[in-house]
Amino acid sequence: MRMDDMELVGVIKQTPDYESEVAIGKGIKLYTYEDRVSKFEKAGIKVAGTVNDLIKNVDVIIDATPDGVGAENRAKIYEPAGLRAIFQGGEEAEVAEVSFNALANYDVAVGKRFVRVVSCNTTALSRLISAFLIHGYRVRRVRAYLVRRGADPREHKKGPINDVVFNPATVPSHHGPDVQTVIPTIDIITMAVAVPTTMMHLHMVNIEFDGQVSKGEVMKVLEETPRILLFNSASRKFESLAQIIEWARDMGSLGGVMLWRMR
Repeated sequence: MRMDDMELVGVIKQTPDYESEVAIGKGIKLYTYEDRVSKFEKAGIKVAGTVNDLIKNVDVIIDATPDGVGAENRAKIYEPAGLRAIFQGGEEAEVAEVSFNALANYDVAVGKRFVRVVSCNTTALSRLISAFLIHGYRVRRVRAYLVRRGADPREHKKGPINDVVFNPATVPSHHGPDVQTVIPTIDIITMAVAVPTTMMHLHMVNIEFDGQVSKGEVMKVLEETPRILLFNSASRKFESLAQIIEWARDMGSLGGVMLWRMR
């Protein structure tokens, strides 16, 4: 809705819930599947039509459905209708022609019919690594350790409540191979645990370069990279993620932020 070169034609919903009411309140046209129309009507929520009605007026679908559903939608809806689609990072890489990060491989994604935008964690790692590759540095290898929030704020059926859980219980975690779908040449291994918080994820990243790289060079690269904020935790008195997210909210940030503390 904020893009001046795009028009939001409609949103497809399966369930007549509070999100549906929010969408209608914002003037967004709702569509649903043919077998779900009656559920919306019973809930007093008016839909503009079905999926088949919507796809007649669409150039691009942004598929934010649960994991695996996007692949089904591609086969059943998008391909027969000749549509282009963007998938979310929970889908397998095979759902699209390219896994995409704007900084890392924009040119590769241009002109593709099906594109997958990688997850928030993979985006963060890809952006960080690409920042140095773009500036001509040779990255020998990356070892990253992720502390993941146990659930997104709206998810009330997930945990852990009082635990630290390997997430997933494999080495590497899926984040490393996922980064390689964006940057195929990178040597990266990741490990992850989930903890009882919904604040944000924390990455501890060790990057080894070929040749000597000074702290000043690293800081300069990060300062010049869009969507990365480099800060001095000592001068700003940041001691926790809770303080950082509160600061971001006070500054008017409605999305995620990437902040790096140098060692």
